[in-house]
Amino acid sequence: MGCEDRKNVNMAIKLDFKIEDDYLIVHTLSNMGKGKFSSTKCQKDIVAFQNYAWGKCKPCYNLLIGRFQTTKIVKGGLQKTAEQLPKFLNELKRSEQYKKIRQQTEEYFRFCKNQWNGNYLVASKIIEELMGLKLNKKIAVYITHPGLKNGRYVGNNTIEWGHNEDWPNYATIYLWHEILHSYIGYSEKGHAVIELITDEELRTQLNSGKYPPFVGHKYLKSIKNRLLPQWRKYLNSEERNIRKFIKEIPHGIVNKA
Repeated sequence: MGCEDRKNVNMAIKLDFKIEDDYLIVHTLSNMGKGKFSSTKCQKDIVAFQNYAWGKCKPCYNLLIGRFQTTKIVKGGLQKTAEQLPKFLNELKRSEQYKKIRQQTEEYFRFCKNQWNGNYLVASKIIEELMGLKLNKKIAVYITHPGLKNGRYVGNNTIEWGHNEDWPNYATIYLWHEILHSYIGYSEKGHAVIELITDEELRTQLNSGKYPPFVGHKYLKSIKNRLLPQWRKYLNSEERNIRKFIKEIPHGIVNKA
């Protein structure tokens, strides 16, 4: 398919990729420590920005990330610090440290958008066939730095996303994962089924391979394993309806010790 043809594709799921500076700053400053990084590639740049912001205004930093001390609040420090935030944020945005974070995020923004558009025709067909439903939504996707873990559907047709590309089509697969939360919700059995659709079936159809072994959340792996016989039967059925499938999952499959 040529570039012009791809531009004219009618996308039932439309993703509006965005970078919002204030949110990017807060997310980057909030995620400290080894477990927050999705890769080590840009870790030094992220830590350098965090250290720069900390050196500029510690109370502002703490307030932005929700770590403001109670004693400071009761002594009137909250209002004083809140009044400093606009200046603090503007100084951060002008800093060389943030410009580097912004540039790396912009590169990831373009990567995600291009990968999503390039995969859309094939991936959307797979998803709709697996769901047995027609999907139609416009969703805002706020991109954060790929060196930090971020991925959640926050409601109101909004996704927050950023992660290292751990394997081929990682962004596409997990964007679909978050999209499906807007249709299926967050119950444990619903989440396990979302992973069977996106993390497993979509992944192996786009990248080849088979499952198990499973990827995704460790706490869902045992549920997915118990669901496999029903899931295989569902995949072989001519009439599919994912909501009906979830509704008919026996209670014991999820709660079994």
